[in-house]
Amino acid sequence: MVNEAKINSLRRILWASEYRSADSSPALYAHTLPVHCAPQAIGLCTLSSVLLFALFAQSRHLREVFPQGDILFSNYAGNYSIPLRVFFIGFFTGFASAIDAPWRARLRFGLHLIFSFVLFCAVFDLCHSLIGFLAPVQASHFVAQLATALAGFLLFSLFLLENADLPPLADAPVSNRYEISSVIIVLSVLLLSGAVSLAVANADLTIIEKMRSLALLGGVNIGIFLLVPLAFFILNIIAAVQALFSPTPADNPDVTLIIPAFNEAHLIEALVANTAEAAAEYSGGVNVILVDNNSTDETAALATASFEKTNGIRWKVLSEPRQGKAFALNRALAMVETDYFARLDADTLVSADTLQRTFSLLCKKNTGVVGALALPPGGGLFDGSREIEVLLKMGYDQVALGAIDAVFGIPGMFACYLTKAARDVGGFATGINGEDTDIALRIGESGYHLVVDPEATYISEVPRTFRHLREQRHRWFRSVFHVAARNRNCLFPRRPSSRGWLVLPYMLINSARRAMALPLLLFASLYLAFLPHERESTITAAAVIALLLGAPFLNAIVAIIVNHRLKAAAFLGPYIFFRMLRSYFTLEALLSLNFNTYAERQGPRSADHIQN
Repeated sequence: MVNEAKINSLRRILWASEYRSADSSPALYAHTLPVHCAPQAIGLCTLSSVLLFALFAQSRHLREVFPQGDILFSNYAGNYSIPLRVFFIGFFTGFASAIDAPWRARLRFGLHLIFSFVLFCAVFDLCHSLIGFLAPVQASHFVAQLATALAGFLLFSLFLLENADLPPLADAPVSNRYEISSVIIVLSVLLLSGAVSLAVANADLTIIEKMRSLALLGGVNIGIFLLVPLAFFILNIIAAVQALFSPTPADNPDVTLIIPAFNEAHLIEALVANTAEAAAEYSGGVNVILVDNNSTDETAALATASFEKTNGIRWKVLSEPRQGKAFALNRALAMVETDYFARLDADTLVSADTLQRTFSLLCKKNTGVVGALALPPGGGLFDGSREIEVLLKMGYDQVALGAIDAVFGIPGMFACYLTKAARDVGGFATGINGEDTDIALRIGESGYHLVVDPEATYISEVPRTFRHLREQRHRWFRSVFHVAARNRNCLFPRRPSSRGWLVLPYMLINSARRAMALPLLLFASLYLAFLPHERESTITAAAVIALLLGAPFLNAIVAIIVNHRLKAAAFLGPYIFFRMLRSYFTLEALLSLNFNTYAERQGPRSADHIQN
């Protein structure tokens, strides 16, 4: 563990400096988004959704065609919650209006998306009617709305993959290692969690009846609310059992730490001092390669002077004139002489204990990447919420995915790699957001295991202002689409993998869901406020609150308990706000994608086109 004195020192340094990145918006694939674009998308989404719903309510002809208050081409049993298909049409309209393209391209994009969505709904409803005609079976509104939600999220993500300017396909390496055990575990966990959830949903208990009103999509299914959290909980138990039967070697290999640095003069001396101390306590040999990435301050000179004061480590300070962290990382990777290396951000503090744990894990057979838990230094506006986010994403979700060999990405603030594996997949991708996720995914798909050890921790910077958080989250949330586009053949691989068939589609769906969360919350609130009395809807104020909380909130509580960090529970309130802020930044990140190629296919840009 990094001691408290060092954390306080880092906290003072970070507060004295501005958060910065040289990789904010790759020019080919993203642009700096004006602040009005997301409010424009949300506003038009809300307006068009409400107007469309009002049209349904006031038009006798539309009520005759769609008596259930939504664009449903078949009758479903039970009550609905909100007109979800109306919302999706409104969201697609609002999003299309705010992309960076001429008005003709925006109009075509929106119409194409809406038409494809309505076509899916029509085909789905037709199949339901056909099944009902052949057999006395009628699905519930819940089934229709669940299918609608999944289709809307996935269709939206696939449209972005197809039409936005994204990195070209780079054939992902494919391994001959086929893990049938992962398939067995996935199916078993889904069956078990599904059976338990169904039993709870059908239980004749007063508490279950009260909880039914907390499901927004479909109104009545506490079982679906429990399904995903229960599945992740079971996977975490399986991961713990697997760890018991797979002991970590007590190896202390010689390693290399590579550090990309851009304008880090304000903290480079503290970084070098901490790295030297950790290296001195580490049992094996440590080499350090720091790459100055075209800094305009005294980063290189201060780093050199600081290293000259150290003892017991070999070090180099190199220069990389091409701007971008991946260029600096590849420059260092070419110089690595050890079998294992770690990348370390200049704003990260790591201890000898963490080096020992992570590199020992990396010595396990077929292990390619090992990650740890990034804890905030504390004292910042978002540090408490960030800690819960890390505990959930890395200390719980990724550990669960490790049980089925499906860890998706290892954050690059600190990550350890098998040198051969990193070189075999081509090193770090340049000119994109998410080079850390990209290389981890590719190493995993080439046949190596990715591992996250929540017991190994390090301290990493957290943005301290809304502006800095916005910049960071734009990079992070765009990276899902950059990585998916570059490795899209993982979605339809020659060798089935849990990562390609399960986790990558889930990441795309989840990105779309997160981008729509705030508009959906606003629409649901307005629908609740102006709900016509004659509508048989299950929506309540509690259901709208459930959209704010949801299964991730339940998982966050479990993650706090599992990781033995009960003090983090004090930040659960701010974490709710943080999640909504994160949803807003997701919408902004997707609006910041370029659509130049799509616009050119629709015709030349008009001379007076102005970027949104």
